[in-house]
Amino acid sequence: MFLTRAAQIIGKEGFKTFGYALHQKMHQNMTDVKAYGNYQKNIAPKQRITDNKADCVEICSHCENYESLMAEVSGMNAEYIAVCDENCEFDKEFAGIVSHYIRTQKKAGRNLSYVYTDSEQYDSQAGCMLPNCKPDYSWDTLLSYNYIGNAFTAEKNMLIDAINGCMKNQGEGSKVNYYELSLIILSKCKTSDVGHIHQVLVKDIRTDSKSYRTADDGMAAFKKMILESSEINVNIVADKHDSAVEHVHYITNEYDLVSIIIPSKDNPDILKCCLQSISKFTKYINYEIVVVDNGSNDSNRKEYEKLVDTFEGQASYVYEKADFNFSHMCNIGAAKAKGNLLLFLNDDIEIIGQDYEDTDWLSVLVGQAKQESTGAVGAKLLYPDSSYIQHVGVINYESSCFAHLYAKAVDDENIKAHRNYADYDCLCVTGACFMIEKAKFDKAGGFDEAFEVTHNDVDICLTLYEQGYYNVLRNDVVLFHHESFSRGDDEVDEEKNRRNMHARDMTYEKHPKLEKYDPFYSPLLTQTENNYRFGDEIYSVIYRKPQKADRLRPAAGYMEVSPTVKVTETGYHDDMQLRGFAYNGNKVYYNPVIFLWNEQNCYRIKVQSVCDRVFHLRKGVDKNINYAPFFCGIDTTDMESGTYRCAIRADGKYYDAQTDVVIDG
Repeated sequence: MFLTRAAQIIGKEGFKTFGYALHQKMHQNMTDVKAYGNYQKNIAPKQRITDNKADCVEICSHCENYESLMAEVSGMNAEYIAVCDENCEFDKEFAGIVSHYIRTQKKAGRNLSYVYTDSEQYDSQAGCMLPNCKPDYSWDTLLSYNYIGNAFTAEKNMLIDAINGCMKNQGEGSKVNYYELSLIILSKCKTSDVGHIHQVLVKDIRTDSKSYRTADDGMAAFKKMILESSEINVNIVADKHDSAVEHVHYITNEYDLVSIIIPSKDNPDILKCCLQSISKFTKYINYEIVVVDNGSNDSNRKEYEKLVDTFEGQASYVYEKADFNFSHMCNIGAAKAKGNLLLFLNDDIEIIGQDYEDTDWLSVLVGQAKQESTGAVGAKLLYPDSSYIQHVGVINYESSCFAHLYAKAVDDENIKAHRNYADYDCLCVTGACFMIEKAKFDKAGGFDEAFEVTHNDVDICLTLYEQGYYNVLRNDVVLFHHESFSRGDDEVDEEKNRRNMHARDMTYEKHPKLEKYDPFYSPLLTQTENNYRFGDEIYSVIYRKPQKADRLRPAAGYMEVSPTVKVTETGYHDDMQLRGFAYNGNKVYYNPVIFLWNEQNCYRIKVQSVCDRVFHLRKGVDKNINYAPFFCGIDTTDMESGTYRCAIRADGKYYDAQTDVVIDG
């Protein structure tokens, strides 16, 4: 099997790409322990950007109760105070690195209230310490479990207010609960107020993971109090599979009408299963069903009409013969919908019995979708009659870009970071089960009909994220997805693969700042697999300091040809990502040099070529140019502020990249 696959890659994509694929396969077989060792040796030292000044942050020693913590924090002079429980240790450079980070964020216009870092903790399976690589600020995830942990840095006055709140709630002499402190502070923060440093700067010395992962009635009551203080009525429900996890069930309003929009064509048996399961397993009664058909044959059309009639006025049928365009079908359904909430559901989704008797699947989705900060809401999807995962969120990462996390993994036990049990903020959720308020859907412009088959759900999720919303995965809602009945597998043939890659490129053209960047999937995790393994090649965190160079002359042989540069700001640390591709015809420019220049300054950065195994399909060019893409993360700390022009030097020639880069002062 391996030799057959190797021959296919060599024949279609060339020896260099095969070498990359083999290298990648070897990495997939590497243990987290080995990968983490490589990171500590080769990457971590390059990350530690600090000017050895710790003027912003002071570290507070551990305190047993709130009174002693208040006394110590009140006596400190720094603007920010770092705190942790007795089982955590700060890195020796912690104060300097966090101070540097806070100052650089201020330069960019962000006055942070709260900062956290990645940590290192004992892994019982590996028998040693391994990193806990966290997502960027995720309020819904934090409500579900304490993903940040018991060590953080907070603005002094906000920390004092939080301590006062806990003292009032818990009573005199109460032991410090760092999860409660985080919840109080972060409940008053905007997303832009919270910083996350993607570096392992905290060590959790506990070897018994159960000692700090168990949720309890006290935390449930505290979360309920926090949310109800903002006039949000909730029930807090313990997860039935994972003792560390709780779910917030928002109490729904009986006047909210849900329009369940189901695009379908020539699938009466599949649609019947979907509709019957909705009727059987849904307790929330205020819903309508809108079936959108883009051209079933006469026989199937009659079957559809019969199915809709069984709902006695609670369902409608829209028939509009047209070429397949999933986005258009969804938009038709949204236009016909009467509800203030829209649930887009594939016809091959089957509702099943849920774990929580006090509510039901639709109530959970409705409650989450109604929250002011929520964009789209998705559910956990399993393959039919199995425990294999089809969807627990979509990630956007270096290798394949948008992919289903933990696809085909077994759901029988807790996956790393509680990913299959906790509720998670995600960059994207699948359109197979996709709920959103009608007003937010309209604000996002609906589904972009340029995305006829794929990436339509990704596109609207990215739009919602850019508008400031969180897309949320509810792992306490579990449904079956009879995947591939609707349109098959996009990897079956080259034509579908080209279509998929074209849609991906369209997505990045529309959302350039999110090119291969996912705030909810750490760049320290693998960028070649759809899971939470620690990555040993982390392009996203290799920071290079631009070198001063002689100022370029605009007339010095610039040509407008294929080599280009795309610039994406990462949103974390004081860095910038340079991305693009460099080739001319069928010739690749390996590891090209990028110049950023203006009338005053010029900087030189050597970037790294990376492999995109389907680049030749996407661009319709020779199979040997899959190394045309390049990447580099750069540290802009020492660069003069201003607007810079981009240029590429390759084979001794300069190519104008037709791109401007702005460096903030």
